[in-house]
Amino acid sequence: MMFRVLGPLEVLIDGRPIRLGGIKQRATLAFLLLKANQVVPTSQLLAALWPDKDPPTSARKVLQNAVWSLRTALSVTEGSDSLRLSTQAPGYILQVNPADVDLFRFYQLAERGRAEKTQPERAAATLREALATWRGTALSDLVENGISWPELTVVENARLDTQQDWFDAELACGRHQSVLGELEAMVEAQPLRERACGQLMLALYRCGRHADALAVYSGLRTSLVENLGLEPGPALQKLQHAILTHDPSLTLDPASVPAPARDVAVVRNPLPVPPIPAPRAPSDPRRAHLTLAMVRVRSCADAADPVRVDYELAAATRMVRSGIEELGGTVATSIGSATLAVFDGPPAHGGDEERAVRAALTLRDCFTDGMGRDLVMQVAVATGETLVLTEPNARLTLGGTLVDRCHQMLSAVPEGTVWACPRTRELTGDAFDAAPAADGAWEILGVRGHTPEHDSDLALVRGLLDRTLRRNTPHLVTVLGESDDLLDRLAGMVDGPRVLDGRIVPHDPLRAVAELVTELCGLAPDDAPEVMRERLRTSLGAGRPATSERLVSALLPLLRPGDPARPDTLAAWKLLLEQAARARPLVVLLRDLHLAGDDLLDAVEDLADLDAPLPLLVVVTAGPALLSRRPSWGGGKPHAASITLDPPGNGTVNRLRHLMASACGGGQFGGELPDPCLTPTPQTSPWNLGRPERRLVELEVHPLLPEARPSTPDPAHALCRAVAQDVGDGELALASVVRLDGPCPRLR
Repeated sequence: MMFRVLGPLEVLIDGRPIRLGGIKQRATLAFLLLKANQVVPTSQLLAALWPDKDPPTSARKVLQNAVWSLRTALSVTEGSDSLRLSTQAPGYILQVNPADVDLFRFYQLAERGRAEKTQPERAAATLREALATWRGTALSDLVENGISWPELTVVENARLDTQQDWFDAELACGRHQSVLGELEAMVEAQPLRERACGQLMLALYRCGRHADALAVYSGLRTSLVENLGLEPGPALQKLQHAILTHDPSLTLDPASVPAPARDVAVVRNPLPVPPIPAPRAPSDPRRAHLTLAMVRVRSCADAADPVRVDYELAAATRMVRSGIEELGGTVATSIGSATLAVFDGPPAHGGDEERAVRAALTLRDCFTDGMGRDLVMQVAVATGETLVLTEPNARLTLGGTLVDRCHQMLSAVPEGTVWACPRTRELTGDAFDAAPAADGAWEILGVRGHTPEHDSDLALVRGLLDRTLRRNTPHLVTVLGESDDLLDRLAGMVDGPRVLDGRIVPHDPLRAVAELVTELCGLAPDDAPEVMRERLRTSLGAGRPATSERLVSALLPLLRPGDPARPDTLAAWKLLLEQAARARPLVVLLRDLHLAGDDLLDAVEDLADLDAPLPLLVVVTAGPALLSRRPSWGGGKPHAASITLDPPGNGTVNRLRHLMASACGGGQFGGELPDPCLTPTPQTSPWNLGRPERRLVELEVHPLLPEARPSTPDPAHALCRAVAQDVGDGELALASVVRLDGPCPRLR
């Protein structure tokens, strides 16, 4: 596995890049790579992920999800002890072989080249090899998304220093003519670097351009005096005087030029950094058969706050672009809140036209339920021939009447609907339900014969919510199966009650409880202890001071990482939920409850037994392991219900919703980074961790004593090592549910 940060972030396996997820997940990996084999504090990671603003209350959850997803994505390196992403107080550490990271290879080659400066030919070859590891600006994909870390400035300065060392070696070899263009480019980009200016002056002088060499000095001196009040340094002044007096030392004696070493190949290709844009070769427009989808997202937020609206639309556009690319389209351009996508293919029945319409419907469904109620979407799909202009390193340029027709149709599309032109309707045949619309267009209602997954189950949960509000009685609903989509849709439909959402994670089951408390009380990770106490008192309401202080003291350990929970912490948490429900109807969503400890299971189950009249609905999701541990879960309680979901279909909408939310970094749209349990596993991996898929076998594995070791095939050994990677010395604990391809291992 190779990690490449000197350019767009890439992770290669056998020369092929793997998918790394959304911007927050990629930024987490990039920052850990810049500080590889060092412990990076959580606070430093949060500051890196949100450099220009305070982290949101869900920041730690976003970071934890990102780390979980990275572990899954990087888990394909079976048996490799050199790669390990683990938790280590006060944060995380990525242990990796420096030879597998292009940044460290660059540093190593640069140091070796400097050590060889007495052999100019060899030094020039080594330094060129170091510079060739660069593919552009370091982490350019993240920089384009607003990332600007001090560590990137350090890396860029190291590149510039190495390039100047290479210039020295080339000049010593008498190749002043070949480096002249690159020196001029560097001085133009870095006009105050005196060393580069001196190298350019020397190269110009040796090329016979004495006046140009003196002009470089004059330009630098003017900039320094006018902007900084400084004169050029002594070395540069001495060089200027030598040029004025035609000092013989400036002329390179041909006899002193070293001959190239026999074992060193002198490569004369231009340096890849800094990148010099190549002139684009003109191309004639061509006519091509295309299907276009034009997507517009509008914000229903208060227009009196234009800054908020602008940020929402920018985030929505990133979400749409991410969704289109995931669904097989190509984004041609985005203007304002409108995005033009291309689905290219021959005019065959049911081909790219059907793919474009399915993509439009999927995007519509994403925004209908789960991407934020302040956003509405319109989509127009048109098929036909249009002019296409292609240029190197540039997006497609489209023109012609097809684009105009698509744009005109979009202006008439009602909010939340998809329209298609007559040609698209004809080519897709009976694949979709449609109704006639204005000007010959068709409104696409949905895929023929398709009904959204879990609609009846969602209606049942909404009915229980209405019952909770109408009777003012707490209810507990347990949803068994693949239920993230259902909960996301439920959260998007709730209007009036407050919604709290948390997810149980292995090794730290109370983290979800802490997240619910943080969200309920409006706390930030860096709040002072007194601020936390005051907000907890406010949320608990008026009461006897002694009781209030006791409850606050019981809840505080949840908010301070490292502090052990008290025996009365969960009881205080239940009282906090009661007080919140008295102030305003409350819906609590708690995901993956099967990973919780027995104390938390008891506390959740007790919420359905509260005698007080409270509009409180608790919806929990769980896997089959919950009923294995608690066969009578919720049984016999008058205000508890269980729903077992049918096996899901392809889950396209749910996965796409998580992907699109990660593209905008979560935030006000209610999105987090993709659930690590939803991240697809690379096909080369025979095992994975997370939510079981239908084709895999579930194996209950209980905690093992230190002396107990499983007897399993090789893939299972690798799996056990991965599960236990964060377990301390002296103990071995495996996940409660393990998924394996093939036969289940036997335990001795």
